[in-house]
Amino acid sequence: MTTRRRFFKTALVTAAGAAGLNRLSAAEEKTLVQVDRRRLGRVQTPVSVIGLGLGSAFTGPWNEKRDDGMALLNLALDHGVNYWDTARGYGPSEEIISPVVEKRRREIFLVTKSRSRDYDGFMRDVETSLRTLRTDHIDLMHIWNLPANANLDEIEGGALKAVAKLKDEKVIGAHGVSGHSGAAILVDAIKRLDPDVVLTVFPCTRDDEGRYEDEVLPLARERNMGVAAMKMVRRARNADLKGSDLIRYALGLNGVHCGVVGLDTEGHLRENLAMATNFKPLTPAEQASLHQKATEALAHVPTPWERPGYQDGLPA
Repeated sequence: MTTRRRFFKTALVTAAGAAGLNRLSAAEEKTLVQVDRRRLGRVQTPVSVIGLGLGSAFTGPWNEKRDDGMALLNLALDHGVNYWDTARGYGPSEEIISPVVEKRRREIFLVTKSRSRDYDGFMRDVETSLRTLRTDHIDLMHIWNLPANANLDEIEGGALKAVAKLKDEKVIGAHGVSGHSGAAILVDAIKRLDPDVVLTVFPCTRDDEGRYEDEVLPLARERNMGVAAMKMVRRARNADLKGSDLIRYALGLNGVHCGVVGLDTEGHLRENLAMATNFKPLTPAEQASLHQKATEALAHVPTPWERPGYQDGLPA
């Protein structure tokens, strides 16, 4: 019987023009400063301390200027930013990045997501992502966006069984869970679904009364899980706070391996490259000071992902 992995391989579509992407020569690549990397917990793969967030911050400016978007992706990869975070639900994200993925697949730790909780739906999502991304494997597949009332029984009997099969067939390398609806559901999901990686929020305002830091992180460390931080700078767009400091706050937490940042402009990318090269975390005193300043500045600013109808990766 033809295996699912072989089916995925034969189903890939090669797009015209992918070979025309601009690349640096081998000699030029060697001269580029590379961002720091950390091993992603039990996954063991070294990943860049900053990851590319390829949701609305990326698709918004670059969907209509795809050549420029691909140039930005190549620039990030040339500097060693290998953690790429996309999702089927991020509009055209997977499609936009696919020419670069196809050409430079071995250099990328590719992360995508499925919102399906059942076996067949999860399998279909993986098939679609593989075709769209022009690859035969995904390094990390998240069970995406667990709400506070997530039905973990359904996931255990459905998507998690798909995960086991796909891992066995080497179609996905690792599985994760993501969410920003409170630490409690993530703690339960870690205990019941045993993910390799968790993706959640670590803003310096210490959301959910600090439970992400005080409960999720210690459990992740205990289980040698990979941890990726998101939403580090989202709310702080409304306050006079330095974005790189907010990212440094999260990356300085014990157990956080990578911070996912939206890829919106070349200027922001270059600032993040500089911050992530020879990375220096905030001191404990700097962390405390930033927490106090941000908490006061954002006291009356709503948290976007707590609004009704919010969908991760799309404009709020």
